[in-house]
Amino acid sequence: MENRDVARLLRETARLLELRGENPFRVRAYEQAAEAIEQLDEPVAERVRQGTLTEVPGIGRGLAAQIQELVERGTSEMLERLRQELPPGLPELLTLKGLGPQRVRQLWQTLGIASLDDLEDALRDGRLNQLKGFGPRLHEQLLHALSLRRRYRALRLLAQVLPEAEALRERLRQQPGVIRVELAGAVRRLMEVVDRVELVVAGSAEAVQQVLPQLRQQSGLHGGMLLEGALPDGFPVRVALTTPDAFGTVLWWHTGSEAHCRTFVRTYGAPEPCPEEATIYEQAGLPFIPAELREDRGELEAAAHHALPALIELEDLRGVLHNHSTYSDGRNSLREMAEAACNRGFRYFGTGDHSQSLTIARGLSIAEVRRQQEEIQTLNEQFAARGFRILSGTECDILPDGSLDYPDDVLASFDYVVASVHTRLNMDEKTATERILRALRNPHVTILGHPTGRLLLRREGYPLDWPRIIDACATYRVALELNANPYRLDIDWRRVRDATAAGVPIVINPDAHAIDELDHVRWGVAAARKGWLTPEACLNARDLDELLAWLHQRRQSVQP
Repeated sequence: MENRDVARLLRETARLLELRGENPFRVRAYEQAAEAIEQLDEPVAERVRQGTLTEVPGIGRGLAAQIQELVERGTSEMLERLRQELPPGLPELLTLKGLGPQRVRQLWQTLGIASLDDLEDALRDGRLNQLKGFGPRLHEQLLHALSLRRRYRALRLLAQVLPEAEALRERLRQQPGVIRVELAGAVRRLMEVVDRVELVVAGSAEAVQQVLPQLRQQSGLHGGMLLEGALPDGFPVRVALTTPDAFGTVLWWHTGSEAHCRTFVRTYGAPEPCPEEATIYEQAGLPFIPAELREDRGELEAAAHHALPALIELEDLRGVLHNHSTYSDGRNSLREMAEAACNRGFRYFGTGDHSQSLTIARGLSIAEVRRQQEEIQTLNEQFAARGFRILSGTECDILPDGSLDYPDDVLASFDYVVASVHTRLNMDEKTATERILRALRNPHVTILGHPTGRLLLRREGYPLDWPRIIDACATYRVALELNANPYRLDIDWRRVRDATAAGVPIVINPDAHAIDELDHVRWGVAAARKGWLTPEACLNARDLDELLAWLHQRRQSVQP
């Protein structure tokens, strides 16, 4: 079990203890133990093997025994007991904005509310009016959160579904009786969230059901039969069956958005059965339209004028910016992160540890900034022979009034500054827009990080006046981040074209907090392709010399 998994289970234990009304100091001990485990430089399992867990500050013998149990069993006796003692739906209430452990315990003990459904019933019939502190504003907030949660329940992140869908495709390809199989639907279009796995198969229903016995036959459209059901974990799956000579057409129908297919048919007529998708576009006099563009957002018109973009590829990225290390809340050291980036073929790696006010993420004091910059200089001397460079950056908090979290002389010491909002996210559009506009006017800001603060399927982003934000980025020569963390993918791909049309560069940042998260760029590139991004419009698709020249020219152009 990895350190992050142990820390997650320790935090779950802390939440359940708090829900049960345990001593706050005991709850905090579990939270501190989780933080300590995350900060370890070595696997916690190695500490268990050596018997040195009690040498970690904040971990005594009792906690060490529970951590050992978590490492060896994947759970602990205490955690299992807490899960059994408390209603299973209670922890999910904690995920709603506006409900902390004390309020959830109040709901449970006073009104017997122990699930999201219970809460919705109580909101609808007015029982929450009996409780102090649950006024009209919180009522409205909770109803909105429950509405979002119902919608979220039917969806999953692309990053969660695509690897499983690809594995399923490979299993079907190896099955006798299956001639051809491809992914389709929203998964193939690389939508950030999806509601099912879809595949098109040339082969027999019996062959497919050897791999997916739970699927049942349904009436099909567009020349194919449908098999529908769910994967073992309950996520919907649909397989469209067809013949090899109609495979391309059925794949086309089941890939494009409904709007794309409808517009195509209205303009060019319904496609005839054919084995390859490309033939459909060729017969209409169009170049092939990549699956991720088939959203009816002008792609057919662009194709008709031979103006489709040459979309960015993962291999176009030359480096990664906005990454975290153990200087703040990362799980690997600066050297380890840089070495991993170099081994992946990147030519540069940019730091982006948090700034001083974000204490929850161990933001860097000014003294720690200087120490990190000295280490970067030392490491760069060692990496020089490999043609690799570490750039000194920061993820600097945009404070509630729009000012930045470091003074100008500190900001000037970085190669670049990613300015991001992490606090007071419940802003209306005017407040959020003015806050960010003030930050963009600071000449040291290079990149606007995860601009809306959204977390997919968990938290809606704050609203922004996008024309004003994009115009300000263009005016002050600030790049927009497409944060590649699969829970963020922020900015939304639908904004990318607006930004690049205004001359604002996009930077695809992994926001990596550990070595493996450097690979988040895969999801950022997927979203960027949906936004019609080209390598020329992507800041970190530039070679190191080009990037440094851009940073230098930008700095010169915005000096007061």
